[in-house]
Amino acid sequence: MAIFRFPKSEDQNVPSENGSIIAPGAFDALLKLQATLDVEELLAHFISLITAELSIDGYSYIGPQGSAIHCQGGHTNRHALAYQLMVEAEQLGELLVYRSRPFSEAESMTLEDMLCLVVYPLRNCLRYQEAIRSSFTDPLTGLGNRSNMLPQIQREISLSNREARLASLLMIDIDHFKNINDTQGHLSGDQVIICIADIIRRTVRDFDLVYRYGGEEFAILLVNTDGVRAHQVAERLRKNVEGHTCRLNNGRSVSPTISVGVSELERHDTPQTLIERADRALYRAKSDGRNLVRQEKF
Repeated sequence: MAIFRFPKSEDQNVPSENGSIIAPGAFDALLKLQATLDVEELLAHFISLITAELSIDGYSYIGPQGSAIHCQGGHTNRHALAYQLMVEAEQLGELLVYRSRPFSEAESMTLEDMLCLVVYPLRNCLRYQEAIRSSFTDPLTGLGNRSNMLPQIQREISLSNREARLASLLMIDIDHFKNINDTQGHLSGDQVIICIADIIRRTVRDFDLVYRYGGEEFAILLVNTDGVRAHQVAERLRKNVEGHTCRLNNGRSVSPTISVGVSELERHDTPQTLIERADRALYRAKSDGRNLVRQEKF
């Protein structure tokens, strides 16, 4: 079993059960590794644990594929050690540590020993982050869900009040969706929902926020976008859906249309009032004949 080495205090060294010297602060650092479920905080604690021993200048961490986690601290330098982290065949991402001078073989072995301290806490963090992400994600489309939408709208409202940022909301409904379910079956209905979600993704910008609001309804929070521009985006989306054919797994195809309601974020708005205006606009679009865009003013 590896003997782990920790940063040592010059005046207070505590012998461990196996005779090695462990600084008192190391125990606190180990407790911190176990106490957090935040990846960036965990790695910051770990790097602080090894920096005094190995003179680390900085680090970079890229999470496992699909996690979209990337954090770093300090600064890069000419020499680096890179480690693919894994626990029981579970990929945990890649960690790189940097400094100005080369790492000796003994230092590399020390770092590899100390990595054993962080891999299990890191796995716990990643699993927790995935659970949180799943709780805010629609499993059918991979879009954000309704629970994720409200805090994001509140965040945009706060930014708008502080920085005078613009934002607009689109509420979208697939026209005559019940007929699709009744004639093609619910599995085909799910495929149409996935098809529309893909069209939405391709139409909006990467930093716009797209949600499955529920059933056949979607919502898009357009960042830094006024009502005029939002109406243009809504109309382009409507045309993109109208011109697309959704291929179904049963060999058939359908050509759905959508109705869209638009509301621009106004002063004194709450998430509820912004959504209510977009909903009223959506209702007008459907009552006026569907496959239309309508906008509701404050």
